[in-house]
Amino acid sequence: MNKVESQFEFSYRSWWLKKTIDKDPILRGFSSADHERKIREFRTADESFQKLTERYIAATLSGRIPSPAAAIVGATGEMGRLRRELQLQRGHMPVRQLIKELPSLLPKLKPCLLMSPLSVAQYLDAGYPFDLVVFDEASQIPVWDAVGAIARGKQLVVVGDPKQLPPTNFFNKSTGADGDGADDGQVEDLESILDECLGARMNQLGLRWHYRSRHESLITFSNVRYYDSRLVTFPSPVTDDMAVRFERVQGVYDRGGSRTNRAEAEAIVAGIETHYLAPGKHALSLGVVTFNQPQQALIETLLDARRRSNQRLDEAIAARSQDPLFVKNLENVQGDERDIIFFSTTYGPDPAGKMTMNFGPLNGEGGHRRLNVAISRAREGVVIYSSLLPEQIDLARVRHQVCAT
Repeated sequence: MNKVESQFEFSYRSWWLKKTIDKDPILRGFSSADHERKIREFRTADESFQKLTERYIAATLSGRIPSPAAAIVGATGEMGRLRRELQLQRGHMPVRQLIKELPSLLPKLKPCLLMSPLSVAQYLDAGYPFDLVVFDEASQIPVWDAVGAIARGKQLVVVGDPKQLPPTNFFNKSTGADGDGADDGQVEDLESILDECLGARMNQLGLRWHYRSRHESLITFSNVRYYDSRLVTFPSPVTDDMAVRFERVQGVYDRGGSRTNRAEAEAIVAGIETHYLAPGKHALSLGVVTFNQPQQALIETLLDARRRSNQRLDEAIAARSQDPLFVKNLENVQGDERDIIFFSTTYGPDPAGKMTMNFGPLNGEGGHRRLNVAISRAREGVVIYSSLLPEQIDLARVRHQVCAT
């Protein structure tokens, strides 16, 4: 009977597909070979254009560098001053003073400076001019750190995502009167330069193409919950999209002590070992995200011990120079991405079996932004290690629901 059903389903789908293709002129004239050829040609042309652009920019900027013969090389000239500093073995001029004394030469040698807001304040005088100031990951930059750099520029570009991590102040742990308070460091979200720019209604340009996830299921939750399904994503090329996997762990959360879940940490270390030693998997980069800092430290400790006892594992991890393994908590993982991401949910029943509704910073105002950052780091797959089941979460006792938009 099963063979008959399968044959009928196959025949029906084949008939339906042919009918549908015949009715649509675009599908009817589609050639997969021709389509793949166009993709290859576009990729080749795009790569060639990028390399040509790089060479053009390098040649243009190199042409602006004064030649030694044309430069004034005396002690009073900027080039001579710089050469003298380069030849010194000790007693160098402070960087801020050196930059101040090279007002014409430095912009020619270094037309683009990559600096943090703190470095700008530390090394550049208030009058140092920029044609353009660009802030990346602007959702994490406090307003007072950004103002000094902005004041030095003629134009400003602020790049960031208001649905991702804001600047954060951390406080000592505290416990509520009912014993169900926060048992992790408390956080206070601060206003970012991105929030300020959005509030001032500056000109905006939204980027909606989601490039990272190679399986649609990896970004579906964030797309629906946080971006109102506005992101342009692509369906998975396989019908059995298993990019997200749940690994149940019989662990406990040491709520009143170390604030860790040792069983989850051990399971993740075992998963790391399997990943790097299994044929076909070690080529995929790997990252581990935890929901608090103590769990991150525990996983790092257990992993170091496992590497010392397993030379093959240590060599396999060390050999990964590009996109190396990382273990981070959700407060410092923004900006990172890997092929595979392991999650340690960490929270769960305590040794007495009591389940509290405190999930650290995720419970705080803006916790949904932390969750969004954490769950959108993977290109190929996500494995969730958890001692916590959905039915154990009582939404009536949760202060902030991280799924809220």
